Amino acid sequence: MRLMWTFSAGILFAGLVLLASAPLIGGTALMAWLSRGPLWTTMGGQSFFAVRMVDGLMAGRSDNIAFRPLSLVRRGETQPRRLLARLEVTTTEFAESSAEGRVRLDVWPLTGPQDLRKPPLYTLVVPGRGAAFDGDSMLSVEHGGGRRSFYGLADGTWLFDSDTPLATFSLDERKRFVALAVADDALPDQAVAVLTYASAGRALHRLLLTADDPVRARVLRGTVSMTRPVARLIDADRRVLEVSLPAGIMRIPFVGDDINPAAAQIPAGLRLDEIKPWIAGR
Repeated sequence: MRLMWTFSAGILFAGLVLLASAPLIGGTALMAWLSRGPLWTTMGGQSFFAVRMVDGLMAGRSDNIAFRPLSLVRRGETQPRRLLARLEVTTTEFAESSAEGRVRLDVWPLTGPQDLRKPPLYTLVVPGRGAAFDGDSMLSVEHGGGRRSFYGLADGTWLFDSDTPLATFSLDERKRFVALAVADDALPDQAVAVLTYASAGRALHRLLLTADDPVRARVLRGTVSMTRPVARLIDADRRVLEVSLPAGIMRIPFVGDDINPAAAQIPAGLRLDEIKPWIAGR
């Protein structure tokens, strides 16, 4: 019995000593771990999903945050610059699924930890149902009806809209994009589609395809989403951009790494004009 009391007293005393010295031990261990290297500068964000009842129906909201380091050349600079992008996409689900969500992009220079303690280089806030990085050069924002809007990651500039998959190819080691979008309501009744020829950072040509007959234009607008622009080699020296339409094939020749809209072959009853400046609410 006496041995049992002695053993219990020893356990109690050891526990009291451990409790009293725990902060010192913990602090020493933490300092030892931090002394392994410089402190980290961190940037965080919380993704979540929430639900509630609205007029007897369940509604949901999601907020997703992603970070991505980038390396790209900004306009006016010759060397790639390191950037950090923070992408936040807020969307609604279920009862509120018809509403557009919100896309927010914040971009910081990334030359050192001190950059993350400063305001972002720029902030982009646009409506959208989803968003994704398209390589290191563009942000793709999804809308209803299959439309996507593309923005340059160097400065957040809107580049073009597209209702079809992008035609992407390289010319003289320069990446090029061709986007085709149904003409917006703000454009004339004769407007069919807007074709954009772009680099990763800016639109090089924005072309408006129109029809002489407004009724024919309305019919053609309904076929734009099924059209696929294609860059095609005619022979070793000549390349054309082809757009197959129900009215016929439109061919725009290349000159070096650029296109020459003035020399385009257009189906009868259609016209192709360069838009300067862009006028459809952008």
